Amino acid sequence: MKHALDAINKFLKPITSNIEFSIDPDSGRTLVKIVDTETNTVIRQTPSKEVLAIAKELDKLQGLLIREKA
Repeated sequence: MKHALDAINKFLKPITSNIEFSIDPDSGRTLVKIVDTETNTVIRQTPSKEVLAIAKELDKLQGLLIREKA
């Protein structure tokens, strides 16, 4: 997956350098970021940091529920 995202980023670079694709290291989900190229600041990210944090906490809760049932 990382190789495919690198290829997409390389393809898009000449067209638009403010869109980046990457993988969130904690969840393994694909991230799409719109970046201000002058300041290198992330303007928008999908999924957002908040959504990733919620998903991470839900995964923890799911793990706890599975352990309690077993």
